[in-house]
Amino acid sequence: MKSADLPLYESRSTVKSLGNAYSIFADRIELRCRFPFFTQTLVIPKDDLVSIGVFEPPVIRSTFWALKLDLADFNEHVGIERKSGFFRQLRFTPEKPQEFVAKAKELLKAGTPV
Repeated sequence: MKSADLPLYESRSTVKSLGNAYSIFADRIELRCRFPFFTQTLVIPKDDLVSIGVFEPPVIRSTFWALKLDLADFNEHVGIERKSGFFRQLRFTPEKPQEFVAKAKELLKAGTPV
């Protein structure tokens, strides 16, 4: 298994995340979302990532057009802005939002791709 296939940080699925799981890899962030009849993984390559931060609820306080992947309107949540995609802003609730963002920013500052 290549090191790019091993997550550097994982947020387990919780009730707040509606069973979704979020992972940081060396070259990307993966958001595994469970929908009623299928599972979809959104992959955000490092080069596509514009910004990442922690936001207070509700989502509409910071943006109207963000795609909410879980119960972000009711909890402290992570916001990602990306360069491409139909929804350029994503909002989701990892198990520990502050820790998730800190790890992502740490890897970016260290020059390690996120």
